[in-house]
Amino acid sequence: MSAKRYTLLMLLGAALVVAAAAATNRVVDPFWYYRDIEIEGFNTVKPRFARYERHVKPQLLARERSQAIVLGSSISEIGFDTNDPSLTAGGALKGYNFAFAGAPWPLVQCHLSYARAVTDLKRVVLGVHLQALPLVDCSNRMPEVKDFSETKLLFSLQALNQSLRTVLEQRRGRSSHTREGRYLYARGDGAVAARFRERLLGLAHTNPRCTLESVPATPPPSRDIAPAFPGSAAGLDLSGLRAAIRQTRSSGIELRIFAYPLHALAWELDLICGRGTERWAALAAMAQVIAEEAPDGGVQLWMFYDYNDVTGESIAGQPVYWQDSEHFNYEMGTLMLADLFGAAAEGKLGRRVTAGGAAEAYRAFLASRDRYIATHPRFYDELRATLAPLR
Repeated sequence: MSAKRYTLLMLLGAALVVAAAAATNRVVDPFWYYRDIEIEGFNTVKPRFARYERHVKPQLLARERSQAIVLGSSISEIGFDTNDPSLTAGGALKGYNFAFAGAPWPLVQCHLSYARAVTDLKRVVLGVHLQALPLVDCSNRMPEVKDFSETKLLFSLQALNQSLRTVLEQRRGRSSHTREGRYLYARGDGAVAARFRERLLGLAHTNPRCTLESVPATPPPSRDIAPAFPGSAAGLDLSGLRAAIRQTRSSGIELRIFAYPLHALAWELDLICGRGTERWAALAAMAQVIAEEAPDGGVQLWMFYDYNDVTGESIAGQPVYWQDSEHFNYEMGTLMLADLFGAAAEGKLGRRVTAGGAAEAYRAFLASRDRYIATHPRFYDELRATLAPLR
């Protein structure tokens, strides 16, 4: 065989290998980018999406031009089904969960700016931790968007490896997300109680005042463990929140901000250990910023702190509403969305917080605690059992 013929055959072989790899990546679609070929037992399960969501979700948002989105960290990403009619105005708007696992506030703020640039947003649900929310420069915050290319998606060996793993994991794996971006996390794994214990013990270990002995045999009344309303947190940097409000209002976007909920077990531990007022001070500060930036009430702040059968659901067995003390399931998210987009200031699960009403919301929260504990005598047994390793 001549050298020329050998070279041509080698080039042809290499081209066929590259073409086969591209075809495999295109058909398997491991990152759920193309979404047009689904074959049961071959590629319907997408276990690899979670590893590349920061590359793919922005592209999908831009392509789908979703009008109603959810923003935040994994708490938002796990907790909201964006097909929910309360969010989509009965299906009139296209929804997408544009929250990301591990996303800190600076990135969440940039996700909002990006979404405004690539879609015709009508509604935004924004989850926040009660902490400083400073203004950030987004110019270099989303490198995955700038680095994305379909060439890499089709021709890279990394993509091919993920395609092969996707095919191999069809029967023993599951998709990490739904098509609309909701993160399934550990739903259904039966380890909810263990995750609760791990998180509550983590909270306790950061505070020397928290031990099993800190939990009294008889639940104390709220007046003994919760001081008077703390007022607004002074000096808390909320310049990024101000910017987010101004951006949405200038674009006519309906904005609902909610403070991430806690399970009642976690709230109770915070109250017992003397940390219960920190969140309320930050919440009041946020309510004041919203009042200043949106005096017409067009932007709303909500909390879902009250003790009830949803926030205080028993963690024994397989809970419906919670995966751990912070991450709630979409069944709870459905109740929250109904409140967020309802007409009343007080909903079935949550409560709207305004600058003038924060103190009353705090008192109502404490009253809900006293009512719940009075009617749920096993609540402290569950708290003590969860903290038992602290002995």
